[in-house]
Amino acid sequence: MKPNSSMTGGSYGTKIADLYIVHNLAAVGGGSRHTYHAMPPVGWMNDPNGFNEAFGKYHLFYQFYPYGPSWDSMHWGHYTTQDFVKWKLEPTALAPDGPDDSDGCFSGSSVVKDGKLYLIYTSVMGDRQTQSLAVSSDGVRFEKLGVVIPSDLLPKECLKTDFRDPKVFRRGKFYYLLAGSMSEKGEGMILEYRSEDLFAWEFVGVLRRDDLTTRGIYECPDLFECGGKDVMLASPQGYATDDWRFENVQSSIYMVGKLNAEKGEFKKEYEDEIDGGFDFYAPQTMKTKDGRVVMIAWMQMWQRFFPTAKHGWTGSMILPRELTLKNGRLYQAPVREIERYRWNPIHFNNVKIGSRNELTKVSGTKIELLFTLDLGDAKRVGIKFYQKGEHDARVYYDREKDRVIFDRSRMGLEITHDPDEKDASVRSVKVSTEGNLLSMRIFLDVSSCEVFLNGGERTMTGNVYAEGDGISFFAEGGSAKIVSLEKYDIVV
Repeated sequence: MKPNSSMTGGSYGTKIADLYIVHNLAAVGGGSRHTYHAMPPVGWMNDPNGFNEAFGKYHLFYQFYPYGPSWDSMHWGHYTTQDFVKWKLEPTALAPDGPDDSDGCFSGSSVVKDGKLYLIYTSVMGDRQTQSLAVSSDGVRFEKLGVVIPSDLLPKECLKTDFRDPKVFRRGKFYYLLAGSMSEKGEGMILEYRSEDLFAWEFVGVLRRDDLTTRGIYECPDLFECGGKDVMLASPQGYATDDWRFENVQSSIYMVGKLNAEKGEFKKEYEDEIDGGFDFYAPQTMKTKDGRVVMIAWMQMWQRFFPTAKHGWTGSMILPRELTLKNGRLYQAPVREIERYRWNPIHFNNVKIGSRNELTKVSGTKIELLFTLDLGDAKRVGIKFYQKGEHDARVYYDREKDRVIFDRSRMGLEITHDPDEKDASVRSVKVSTEGNLLSMRIFLDVSSCEVFLNGGERTMTGNVYAEGDGISFFAEGGSAKIVSLEKYDIVV
């Protein structure tokens, strides 16, 4: 991820940020840096912003604080890519240096109009949050155009201090916009606005109002069409835990239904968690020219200890995922472009699993693994990775609980967490084990793990700060076997 050689110009704030990046790149390091995931060049990264296609490439903006590895006054960092795998660092797009955003350029989205790329973002000054526009004719340099949705366009019941993360899309002659908000009673809300030109907006309605099952705003709303349905995403703070779902203090959910954009109504048919792991937040989608819905998200979580901060950086993004609906449920798959970067294939078939099975040349920290398990009569069966001595992380099926468990408690580093969070070490999901079979597709990238279960029926994402590269399979309390296995090095 080398910086663009044209990283000069822009506003005063973006110039200073870009100069700082260039002069401090060499100081950022540590053994946890990924190889095929987007990360901040320096400093802090959180929510993806403005994920879109324009000027012949894909654009990923993100919440960015260049001057340290912790959250502070937000900028918009910027990457471009041709394939969602190799990322090119572009000049910083926005900095908090305007009259309406002096305390931060918070999250938002983008839209192409009349050959130009418009960014719509939350402008913050003091305790007031409003929505502002910026525009670019080349996808690199952006001119701020000021506030387009002031706080007086909020419903009277909504707090002006919690009004953010606009997602813009077009239907018919109107542009529509979703924004997160919160009522004076503490109810999380998703609001809808519309405009014919991106500049003059009117309030349409409330698409979602919680029943105080959360302790905060619905952040980063998103909406896309798929399979004749509308799918709305959001990241509610403090969502109530439901058995094995929503165990993080901050959750990400999807709602399948139908949007009546003209009336500002969303008729929900189904709702669920998007990812059952530790580190997944603020997902945002875009639609490619070939018709795919692609999602990206922050691969980190709020209110936890961040081990990489000592190396001058914090935060990264998931490997982008293709989204589909099957029987009204969301399925996720890694972007197909990642397969271009497979090297050194290894294959195994019909391997009986004992208490510890290590397979020849099946190891590494920058790899893809695809395997199907015959669960046999084992009480527990699964895989250990990032293994060295007594330290590892593991994903396995627990027959008694009828859950797939992601356990990073043995990685050798404790992740301290919010007291409202039960733990930051173990997560579980329920999936189908029809035919007594379970398939996993796992991506490791130095310090991250993304697990796709049964072709994307469920996913589990987590950062693992361990030092080993060993991989082994295990079965406890009975027998099991690996039906088939493929392993690839991912080289970018």
